[in-house]
Order: sequence, then structure tokens, then C-alpha cells
Amino acid sequence: MAKDYYRTLGVEKSATNQEIKRAYRKLAKQFHPDVNKEASADRRFKDIQEAFDVLGDEEKRKQYDRYGSDYERMAGAGPGQSADYEDIFRQYNRRQSRPTGGGQSFGFEDMFGSFFNQEEESTDEELELTVPLSHLSTNEKVTIRLASGTIQMSLPKDVYEGKKVRLRGKSSMRNRSGVAGDVYVTIHLKDDDRFRRHEHDVISTVRVYPTTFVLGGEVIADTLEGKRIKLKVKPGTKPGARLRIPNRGLSNQEGHRGALLVQLEVKLPDMDAAFYEEWENQLSVKE
Repeated sequence: MAKDYYRTLGVEKSATNQEIKRAYRKLAKQFHPDVNKEASADRRFKDIQEAFDVLGDEEKRKQYDRYGSDYERMAGAGPGQSADYEDIFRQYNRRQSRPTGGGQSFGFEDMFGSFFNQEEESTDEELELTVPLSHLSTNEKVTIRLASGTIQMSLPKDVYEGKKVRLRGKSSMRNRSGVAGDVYVTIHLKDDDRFRRHEHDVISTVRVYPTTFVLGGEVIADTLEGKRIKLKVKPGTKPGARLRIPNRGLSNQEGHRGALLVQLEVKLPDMDAAFYEEWENQLSVKE
């Protein structure tokens, strides 16, 4: 049966050499028999090594991609020839047992660091953060949860759907020198009961009494900046009409802001004294 080396390493066929090396290094550490004592670990490790021997070699990878299950026969060379993992471990075991002048020793981590020419896995982290639109009006920081704990982040003023924010040195992962990586946060915006998006415009619904539609009047609307603005409603305005306030919506990638659209809907009154008082007030203003 043909072996799927990409599946063995858990990468896509379009993976870069860097991604293949990174996947191999992670799996090799996880299933190395000296670390993983499960009965299947040794077989799993050999499969991982075999897959990397092919995909980690540019020419062999091309042959494998071209011939698939006929790779060994067509390419004229079988997998496993680029590196013998047992020889590698024997070499580093000898180094580990050999006394050194500075009292240093070489272990499992040193082996992988040298094998990849001191190349280290990325210490950066990427996170997805979903923020309700109403949160933009509070100016409150949001909480980012990492493996090492939580950090607070202020939302940028020019936030838009898919905006990526870089938090320097906030990663929970560090390199061998102890330097923390960066955190890249991709922001997603979610509609809520106060605001909803229409491309870069933001829609806010305000409910008003029928008398305001008929006679005109004023309404108060909230903005994304956490402020309240007063708007005039013309007599004869129909329910569902939108009042447009430019540059009060969301930014786009070029920094241009959409509009705030205040949608007027009917507020059904309770047929009590409060309603009649409102009606009388509206009439007295018109007179």
C-alpha cells in the first residue's frame, strides 16, 4: 500500500520546506522512543523519519509528488537513504556521554538544534479574537488568553474585520536565549443587539413613537465611539428609514471610515397616560 508521507507529517501537499521541517521536528520529539514509552512509539517514529527523508529532500520530494506509489521504483532510490536516525542518535549519545571541558552535556534538544543547523521553531503565536461591535464603544481592553496566562489588549481605533494586531514580546513561547516571541491577533467583529455591520457601515436601530414619524421630532442615537448624538426626524418619515452620519462607521484597510446608519423603527406605546402625554407634547411643539 502506498504511504502518504504528507499525512504522516500532518502537512498539506503545498507545505513549504520550513513547514515540513517544523512538523517533523515536533513529531520526532513527541514520538522519540527515549521520550515516548508507548509500544507503538518506535514504529511511529520510524514512519515519521521515513516521511521526512523523502519530503525533506527537494529532489526526492519532486519524484514522490510525480510518481506517488511508484516513487521507489521510478526514482531509483528508496526512502530512508538521506539519514539514518539510529546513526544520528548514536552520534549524539556518544557526545552526551563524553566529558567536556566546560561541564556541558548534549541531550535530546541539542540533537535537533544541530540537525537543523541551529534552526528553532517559531516562538510567535497566532490567535483569533471575536469582538462584539458594542465593545468598541466602551474603550475597555480585551483579554487575550495564552498558555502562560492572560494579557490585556487595547483595540485599535481603526479596527476592521480581519485586522491583525501584533503584540511584541507577548508570546508564551521563548527561544533558547529566553527571548519571547510575538503574538499576532486577528480580530473578527460580531453583530450584537446594538450594532450590526453592512460592509463598513454600522447600523443602529432606534425605536420612536408613531407621533414622531407623523409630526417629526428628535431622537438620540449611540455611536461606536461611546457617545450619543441628537438627530432630527422630518415630519412624514416612514418606519425603516435610515439617517446617515458619515465617518462614524468602521474603517477599511485604507483608513477610510464608513457611515453610521440610524434605522428608525416603530415603538408601540402602551395605551396609558404616558402615551397621551407624549402625544400632547408633540402637538404643543407643532403649535
